[in-house]
Amino acid sequence: MKSRILVVDDEESTREYLSLLLTMDGHEVEAVPGAAEALEIARSRPIHLLITDLYMPETGGMDLLSRVRSERLPFGVIVVTAYGDPQIALTAMKAGADDFVTKPFEPDRLRLLVNRTLERRQLRDELEHLRQQMREDYSFLNMVSKNDRMRQVFDLIEQVGPLGSTVLIHGETGTGKELVAQAIHAASGRRDQRWVPVNCAALSDSLLESELFGHERGAFTGADRRRIGRFEAADGGTLFLDEIGDVSPAMQAKLLRVLQTGNFERVGGTETLKVDVRIVAASNKRLDELVRQGVFRSDLYYRLRVVPIDLPPLRDRREDIPLLAMHFLNKLAARSTPPVTEIDPEAMHALYTYDWPGNIRELENAIKAAVALADGTMIHRSNLPPSIVPRADRHSTLHPSAETLLDLDRPLPELTETIISRVERDYFAELLALYKGNVARCARHSGLSRRCVTQKLAKYGLDRTQFKEGSSAAILDD
Repeated sequence: MKSRILVVDDEESTREYLSLLLTMDGHEVEAVPGAAEALEIARSRPIHLLITDLYMPETGGMDLLSRVRSERLPFGVIVVTAYGDPQIALTAMKAGADDFVTKPFEPDRLRLLVNRTLERRQLRDELEHLRQQMREDYSFLNMVSKNDRMRQVFDLIEQVGPLGSTVLIHGETGTGKELVAQAIHAASGRRDQRWVPVNCAALSDSLLESELFGHERGAFTGADRRRIGRFEAADGGTLFLDEIGDVSPAMQAKLLRVLQTGNFERVGGTETLKVDVRIVAASNKRLDELVRQGVFRSDLYYRLRVVPIDLPPLRDRREDIPLLAMHFLNKLAARSTPPVTEIDPEAMHALYTYDWPGNIRELENAIKAAVALADGTMIHRSNLPPSIVPRADRHSTLHPSAETLLDLDRPLPELTETIISRVERDYFAELLALYKGNVARCARHSGLSRRCVTQKLAKYGLDRTQFKEGSSAAILDD
């Protein structure tokens, strides 16, 4: 499909020149002398790109740009400025222009800017289509997917949610087991009652028993008052037992009794309590395999496995990677300044082809790290964690914005400062990734003082905690 370009300039010779040049490149061009005519056209029929002079009688190009952006008209904008007037151009960029070109025109540079702006606009349109898909077609109780297996999981949640059956969720670390469990609770008649999660792998036997069943005052050293356990807290609601495969045989026996009778006693107590709790359990280990190995009770396994749900790893549902990446980006947009709202094609390709051993959680952490490193509103390949884009790959070509940096129309001091800032920022981002956020080691490597490195990190908005082991680029446990 041809691109439709609207040219606005009060000089007839400029309109004719641009129309001829762009038509020769295969575009459909419409040229008008003023902003009023341009707005009428832009509101009445679709265009892909607006090229406008900044200096025109009556309504100038800056006012036209302001109206276009305030009305959220969906096309790119290139502004035309006088030679040697870079400050005005930068002001226009901040006001929402995609790029600028100076008079007199250089045909090759104009073609470059037009093609680049059209590509960006196409990318924005594709991302907006993804957002629309998430809102209308592929969203389900805070989860997004168009994968057939996941759509079957969504259907199963709708079926079993109202029944109150015990559910066992299997899936690798980071596949979203807790989100599925929350969705089951939300789809049930208990949705207005408490949702109570507990990570069974994070506690020792004695602490887990107290956490689940509560304890009486004086039950053990430090028990200075009665404490209500998670079973009592979840009475009438849903109790989520995460990583159930890691509990000991002794604790398995106590859990089995509660599941069979609904009765238990607090630690150090004699009063028998009865609760009405729906159990949803999850494990990144195959409980059937643990049963075969003799380390998990078969009777407890069958009590838990009334309704089994198996979650596929992200590498087996690659069609969801762009959807999920945009889902996380939308959640983070409000926390970044300026809001990071786009992912360029090279970065998206890197996300799509990576195997994601940490699954959805690793993808979310990668997007968080990339947003922290993004310079502007778009995530580039070089912003992704080193685990996704190896160091050799990220430096094999110019940074995606290098072409923009090497702009002969900009004054040399301004250009030099911008390039130095970019190099410094990328340098310290790489060091933080290499040393997992350790500022002292970054300082030794760079030959600078720790105070100087800290100032540089603050200057470029680099958060060292994003690079700590177990944080943004690391794979976290469920």
